Amino acid sequence: MIRKSYPLRDGEISAVHIGDIRQPARLLFCHANGFNGLANREILEPLGVHCIAIDMRGHGRSNLPTFPETLKDWHVFRDDIAEFAARHIEGNFALAGHSFGGISAILAAPQLKDRLTGYVGFDPVSMPRYIQRMATFKFWREGMKKHVPIARGAGRRRSVFESFDFAFDRYQGRGAFKGVPDQILRDYLTDGLTETADGMMRLSCAPEWEQAIFVAQNNNPYRAAKALPKNSHIIYGGKGGSVSTPSTRLRMRLAQPAMKVEYRKDLAHLFPFQNPDIAITTLKAMLKASESVS
Repeated sequence: MIRKSYPLRDGEISAVHIGDIRQPARLLFCHANGFNGLANREILEPLGVHCIAIDMRGHGRSNLPTFPETLKDWHVFRDDIAEFAARHIEGNFALAGHSFGGISAILAAPQLKDRLTGYVGFDPVSMPRYIQRMATFKFWREGMKKHVPIARGAGRRRSVFESFDFAFDRYQGRGAFKGVPDQILRDYLTDGLTETADGMMRLSCAPEWEQAIFVAQNNNPYRAAKALPKNSHIIYGGKGGSVSTPSTRLRMRLAQPAMKVEYRKDLAHLFPFQNPDIAITTLKAMLKASESVS
């Protein structure tokens, strides 16, 4: 594994190269909100190909500027993905992503469609039309920050810790990391914490930025999904709540009829971390099928 920083239009984006880095990149992976590229190493290394996992804007070791007060959609992440691929990846490749990263990748597909060999989305956030429309209004987004549990919790998240070990002990087996292997937590914290001038450790993704992303739902992934290649697969989870609805899952299926769309009630939103074998198997199958179109 190697880590590099790459120039974009307004700063630098960080990326980790995982797997057989001697070969051209085969997969570009986009992480979930609040996480980072390295957090997904345990599902990418077993693939046996060169994978690039980027740190999305405001996450990990990327130093791109953020603007939580005005963020109303995920188009800036879409543009980051498309620009990174255009400037720093040679040849054709597959896209994959988890949660917000899965939708950001879909949003980028129209700009990348001639180069895409496949796509996998792990529980991509798929909201109905009325939420998309309401997210254009600041008063609505501010209200959602107070009333939506996951957004409210993000805003209240502790951001500074005495040490790496202290943060590890605080997260281990709790909250979002319940059922998550320790190595995944270590990888997350390695790039998810930044040392401050006074020797403390601060979350790389500021709580106010994570919170703003949760409510910035003015996105239309269904229109963008028309550009996804036929070799695409989405797995939606339903255990403990869902980030999709029957109607939005249907809209996604209709957008690209050749795409496989699953709904698994037995899988929670963080199933790529809690059940990494499912994520690995799905990615391997997509990559194998993509060999004929690369």
